Amino acid sequence: MSHDHGSMAGMDSGDDTSSSASSTSHDVMPMVFQWAMQTPIYSYAFTPKSTSQYVGALVFLIVLSIIYRALVAYKSHKESTWREEEKARKVIIAGQFHDDKASADVSTREVRGVAPWRWRVDPPRALLSMVNIGLHYLLMFAVMTLNVGYFFAVLFGVFVGDLVFSRYGH
Repeated sequence: MSHDHGSMAGMDSGDDTSSSASSTSHDVMPMVFQWAMQTPIYSYAFTPKSTSQYVGALVFLIVLSIIYRALVAYKSHKESTWREEEKARKVIIAGQFHDDKASADVSTREVRGVAPWRWRVDPPRALLSMVNIGLHYLLMFAVMTLNVGYFFAVLFGVFVGDLVFSRYGH
């Protein structure tokens, strides 16, 4: 029984690429969770070769997940702080000048629109976003190895990180 679906009987396509393409599609590893202790994380240099190294890799992923959730909470806290600072910020608007201080009104208006770009706010915000996304991708790549231990280590780290830090972010 032939599994070559690249050409029909009696018809020659003239090239042999269709049969090689169909045979390589069967050689792909299935996407299933596995327990292999020697699963590399991020590079072949970071491949656990013993039980203690595997446990170390799990602890590393737990700590990385906790740090990630701490930074997410910190960024949320900083966003609230920056928003409150922006609301409290006084902007001088050109208007009438009153010589008589008794007749001068002090009025405040809420200025709507996009907040102005500020060195004290925008670069730290961008840096926090970049670090958070970087950690997020590192954790995602660890989970994409489909190693069950790595998967549960990341979940546990996120749980502990949220348990400890999420109340500070709101």
